[in-house]
Amino acid sequence: MRILAQGGSVGGAADRLALAAAGLALRGHEVLWQGGGAPLFPGGGPATLRDVRGGLGLARHSADIVLGGPAPVRAALAGWLVRARCMVLALDAASVRRWGHVERGAWNTLHAWAVLDEADGPALQADPRGLDPERIALWPAEDPPTAPAAAHPDTEALERICERALARRRGRAPRPGVFLDRDGTLVIERGYLSDPVDLELLPGAGAALHDLKAAGVPLVVISNQSGVGRGLFTLERVYEVMARLRVISRAAGIELDGIYFCPHRPEDGCACRKPGTRLLERAAEDHLLTLRGSFMVGDKLLDAETAQRVGGRGVLVRSGYGREEERALGGAPTDRGPDHVCDGLAAASAWILAALESPERG
Repeated sequence: MRILAQGGSVGGAADRLALAAAGLALRGHEVLWQGGGAPLFPGGGPATLRDVRGGLGLARHSADIVLGGPAPVRAALAGWLVRARCMVLALDAASVRRWGHVERGAWNTLHAWAVLDEADGPALQADPRGLDPERIALWPAEDPPTAPAAAHPDTEALERICERALARRRGRAPRPGVFLDRDGTLVIERGYLSDPVDLELLPGAGAALHDLKAAGVPLVVISNQSGVGRGLFTLERVYEVMARLRVISRAAGIELDGIYFCPHRPEDGCACRKPGTRLLERAAEDHLLTLRGSFMVGDKLLDAETAQRVGGRGVLVRSGYGREEERALGGAPTDRGPDHVCDGLAAASAWILAALESPERG
């Protein structure tokens, strides 16, 4: 996502929305900071966060979403200038009660969502003052961070609110998506990859993703990262690597729609570790996807199984561990194996696009 954060509007460095927005930059999203007051980063901020001038000069930039405070007119004006599709405002019930016709009109000019402190939620949800209750979200119960943090629940909450806003701005009808394993499928398998420097797209992966994106197919990464649960690296390191994935994908002309991962060990028995389906279900809710008719591409049989458990189709690629997995399959019947096996993501993309054009061929 490309996000315009109105520094003056969201209240400066100590504001909850400002800290969460800066956390999104740590996750690899492009954050344009307008108006000063950007939160300070220990050791320097990421390249994905940069200051921009305000006023009519904003028209030189573009953004998907504008973030602001309880003054919707200012955020809406900035949103029009950067051609944003949505805005997310940090509100409180008292501010909304003071709104007049101008503020309510500004709210309705963009696909707007509100995020409130937990204490303010019940009052505004009970009397939304003309706001759509489905577009009112709450900050997590945890205390806000003291500095930008990719792994903080506030950052997670703001990322999902923005993704939900964009998905619903596109339309209300669920559509199929493509879920992608990371290691060995999108990027070169390194074995417990924990250094962003080591992340490298597989040959042909960028072009394959571009073809899917050009066809309007949402792309969501679903990854098992048990190295966290095993104590091999921290949660923050996973976010650093995932941020690098966003950056190099964007450099190849692809904006990933979402990234989800499970940090647990296999023996933890969680529902989010593939072939568990919780992450696919969460992604489908956030991005307005239909799981039946969607696809999952991976270099392990459990990736295909994950898709099939929710009524989708699984594609096994021979990159990464794929050839070993194919040998382990040993000619099993198709109802016990993947729906399709191919050499890599380019071939998988072509097969998926053909299946979407002619579902009976899948």
